Amino acid sequence: MPVNNGFSCVKYFSLNSTDLEIENWAKSALDFLPGRPTIALIFASSECVHRMEDVMEIIRIYAQVPQLIGCSSNGVIAETREIENEPGISVSIFHLPNTQASAIYIPENTLTSGSTGQALGTYLSKHKSANSWLLFGASESIGGDQWLKGWDLATGNAVTVGGFAGVDPENLQSSLFINGKVKHTGAVALALEGEVRIEPLISQGCRPVGSPWTVTQSQQNIIQRIGNRPILEVLRDTLEGMSRDDQKQARGNIFIGVVRDEYKASFNTGDFLVRNLAAIDPKSGAVAIATPLRVGQNLQFQIRDAITASSGFEELLRAKADSLRNQHILGACLCDCIGRGSSLYGVPDHDVSMIQSVFPGLPIGGLFCNGEFATQENQTLLHGYAASLGFFVQGYTPKSKAD
Repeated sequence: MPVNNGFSCVKYFSLNSTDLEIENWAKSALDFLPGRPTIALIFASSECVHRMEDVMEIIRIYAQVPQLIGCSSNGVIAETREIENEPGISVSIFHLPNTQASAIYIPENTLTSGSTGQALGTYLSKHKSANSWLLFGASESIGGDQWLKGWDLATGNAVTVGGFAGVDPENLQSSLFINGKVKHTGAVALALEGEVRIEPLISQGCRPVGSPWTVTQSQQNIIQRIGNRPILEVLRDTLEGMSRDDQKQARGNIFIGVVRDEYKASFNTGDFLVRNLAAIDPKSGAVAIATPLRVGQNLQFQIRDAITASSGFEELLRAKADSLRNQHILGACLCDCIGRGSSLYGVPDHDVSMIQSVFPGLPIGGLFCNGEFATQENQTLLHGYAASLGFFVQGYTPKSKAD
């Protein structure tokens, strides 16, 4: 599992970094890489968004980057650091051998159309040969996950990694970056075609509590009854049945996990799509989440748990290292939920440190998201409180038509 760390370089810049500092680094990155850059990824805290057009131009001109995407974030990730509480910018530049990349802006109406798959299919028709995608969206304009089925239809279920951009707390607006421009709605995507692919890994940050329940009354994203009882009543009983330690841990940290595979006999951590309780109506006993549900689906309450998140992430990383042992890893992009980091673990840099312990020397860039995208079992899903990690892996061979 060789890490070829000469094919990408990552740098963190503080809010006070000068244009000249960024220019000098961009020039050095061009000298460092074994060939012309293929792509750059750039993530910035809301305090730095006003600089991004200038910063992107510096990266594009002095590092000669042809394709660049990124977005605003709730914190940035660079190399061995997770920078959560100070404004800054993370820049990653990659040389991807024998690989073509295309940066694409996708308008809001294309993603929210009544026939999203058809609209996206037309919009992305030039990129049908892409083997994998990075995707960053503005949650306040496209929200939820209903459009992801259309995304999979349009991309042929190609691997996708990414997340929702961070929202500026002052103007409640996301920012998306693409080839020198800043957008505030829709999504930006990067398609890869050729020898390098993105290998995904998704790790959950919550564990199930209580028992699984079947939805018996719901309307869109509002759940009224589970197991023929008001869901709020079941939630109260679940909390009362927990240990004192779990009750303490659940304060402000209780969520709903929607079962991914209804055919499984039992459910464990990783079998759910975790969703916030967006609203609670004490009078009716109903609960709203971001994902529409239908009668007959299963769910289980969840609590955010550092031990589960840490051990699960390490286990998945080691399994991924084993599966990639004969391939070349050129770098990685980590899309970490804002609900992870030091607020979950109590220490800084936890997830990047764990990645580095399993993949020593791996260049890592990324961000803290408001929801994470990752492909699992040929389906792109929106996760919560998760780490979505994309490895850039060399050695992709396109499937034959017979496959």
